[in-house]
Amino acid sequence: MRHSIKAALAVSASALVFSGDIASAEITGPITFFTHFGTFQTNGRWDDWTAEFEALYPGTDVEVIVVDGYRREMPTRLASGDYGDVLNVLDNLPPDQYAEFYLPLNDMELRDTHMFVDRYTVDGNVYGYIYGANAEAVVYNRSAFERAGIESVPTTRTELFAACEALNEAGITPFQINMGAGWPMQQWDKAALLFAGDGGYYEDALASATPFSPDEPYGESISFVHDLFEAGCTERDYTANNWDQSKAMLGVGEAGMWFLANWSVPQAIASGEALGMENVSDDLGMFPLPIDDSGSPAVLLNPDWAIGVSANSDNPETAMAWVEFLLTQTDVANEAGFIPGDTRIEPTLPQLVELLAPEPPIIESETPSSAFKQAMADARLDFMAGTYIRDLVLADDFAAAIADVNARWDRANGN
Repeated sequence: MRHSIKAALAVSASALVFSGDIASAEITGPITFFTHFGTFQTNGRWDDWTAEFEALYPGTDVEVIVVDGYRREMPTRLASGDYGDVLNVLDNLPPDQYAEFYLPLNDMELRDTHMFVDRYTVDGNVYGYIYGANAEAVVYNRSAFERAGIESVPTTRTELFAACEALNEAGITPFQINMGAGWPMQQWDKAALLFAGDGGYYEDALASATPFSPDEPYGESISFVHDLFEAGCTERDYTANNWDQSKAMLGVGEAGMWFLANWSVPQAIASGEALGMENVSDDLGMFPLPIDDSGSPAVLLNPDWAIGVSANSDNPETAMAWVEFLLTQTDVANEAGFIPGDTRIEPTLPQLVELLAPEPPIIESETPSSAFKQAMADARLDFMAGTYIRDLVLADDFAAAIADVNARWDRANGN
């Protein structure tokens, strides 16, 4: 579904807010919080926020546990029953299983002020609230573009590939895809919605026997990144996990761009500054990914992780209070570079302002159904994890690999 950016964001105030729906007398005891945000452990923000919460609610204690490889590690914890009190709502978990692992969060004021609530609502019960929304687009380094003689951001596919060629000639890695890390390749699961021009496309894919063929949106998306790779636009090293190195390369201008969301901007800034670079934020910008030559590329608005409360929590009131505190009384969303999930809090990231000021077409991602996720799992395609897309891009015979994936999909989906 396409929206104007004003309707998509619907922000109205920059002040942090807190509803205080949960009775303070019920908020006590320890909770464990499993998070993917290692950055906030490194810079001390988790310590700051937990101290503020514990001062607000005496008798509480929040233990923050950072989990590397969250999508890989947390399903094992869910299966074991040992997954703490507060955690992300796993995006590869079918929604009809939310009630097995998470408590409903229906009585929180966030229900009326948050974006993408419907995405985590099943049978009238809300199981998660997002940190923030992501505008999936190209993050680029201005100084790298200037050194390559690129005078304006590309608005067509032809211009994008020409920019890659100019960056290559200047000795700059043009377009980082982080294939070796694996998980960034999930971006091309998301980009299928751009090629379809429809945030609900995943459900349409269920009706197709061959959604990965080059003439269908999913296939167009995978073919696009394959073309980037074959044209020499991407990193030379496609085997090692160079995610941390890639952030520094973009921050200092040794790389030109990547297709990730706004959350990646603060990480590139921090990596550049750690190497002694100044004014890194001024060097970074964003523009919509030009998937064709229409000259009117769209931006995909996608929720980032949602957080929920464990069905096994011994202190659910404290866990719910932590969720509400974190999302309304801290600046976690803006520090992470998001469009805050609470529509009363305005985004502050300058790169988002640049991206959205021209009011590009907005495609709002809809919820992938349990049926779609199950079909992907049955076809052995790790939706939103990136590995199968990496394998396709690296296949010796790309056409044959696509045909094999289509066959697996068809068998799994029963078309």
